[in-house]
Amino acid sequence: MTSRAGGERGGRPVGRECPEGLIGWVEGRTGGALLLCVGGLHGNEPAGVRALEEVVAQVETRRHLLAGDFVAVAGNLRALDAGRRFLSYDLNRAWTPARIEAARARRRSGGGDGVPAEDAELFRMLAALERVSARRRGPVYVLDLHSTSGGGGPFSTAADMPAHRRFAMSIPVPMVQQLNQHLEGTLTHYLDGLGYTAAVFESGQHEEPEARVRAASAVWLAIRAAGLLADPDAPEARRGYRALERECRRLPRLLEMTYRHPIEDEDRYVMRPGFLSFQPIRAGDVVGDDRHGEVVAPKSGRILMPLYQELGEDGFFVVRDAWFPESAVRRPARVAGMCAPGG
Repeated sequence: MTSRAGGERGGRPVGRECPEGLIGWVEGRTGGALLLCVGGLHGNEPAGVRALEEVVAQVETRRHLLAGDFVAVAGNLRALDAGRRFLSYDLNRAWTPARIEAARARRRSGGGDGVPAEDAELFRMLAALERVSARRRGPVYVLDLHSTSGGGGPFSTAADMPAHRRFAMSIPVPMVQQLNQHLEGTLTHYLDGLGYTAAVFESGQHEEPEARVRAASAVWLAIRAAGLLADPDAPEARRGYRALERECRRLPRLLEMTYRHPIEDEDRYVMRPGFLSFQPIRAGDVVGDDRHGEVVAPKSGRILMPLYQELGEDGFFVVRDAWFPESAVRRPARVAGMCAPGG
């Protein structure tokens, strides 16, 4: 069984033609893992949705080769239509028991004009997850696709557990440890609690054409890592691996977060221009300004996700290089039987 909904067509906003948020559901000829990919959880990050539309169309032609299920969902449809990160609240900070219950309480009370726009998006996503749970025929893998307001290239992150780390590292980009643990209410943290193997892929700056291409490569690599297609049946995965590995060859393979700079609207925080993710910084470097004056980096390392957009709760992060044994770094390239290029 397959079903599809479109995304951006003729310059229209990405979310408008996905009324139920389902980009595609492709059931394989045999049972196996279910890979759920989510794009556009933030409405100003359309690259993931565009990449998923492209990959769904290609996977559908190989349904007879698919072992398992491939599901692609668009996140915050209303915010995607508006081209804004969110309308009322951040849908990627809403996944805590208290916040979900608060949304349900608003629905039980009858709502009204004051109901946040994201409540409907949250319930739609919860319904999609219930459907995934009911129809799964094996383990569930999740790839949450995002992009950043500043440039600097792609990276991944996942919970610090072996299965999650291996899944994230099947994509040959820098992996940032301990990032999600410092962000409350993320979708992947919620999915970790369901026992799913989840990772986040940040594909680069929101509007650069390469962001969509990188996101599509990451999805193909996740398809291979989850075992949905054999290596010969997914040449896009091998090509994507080579392209991402080549692009990120000068960056560390592993990093860990050491500092998050939280901000609120009343701080009036503005990032100084010119910063890129993974750019080296020293403690004391001025990186932005707020209502109190200059904002400096408290630690040396590399800056990550400098904020160059109107909405957001994080001004910037600081990460530092980390090291694992070589076997731990190379092993994910062989997940589900796929050798690294030249292997």
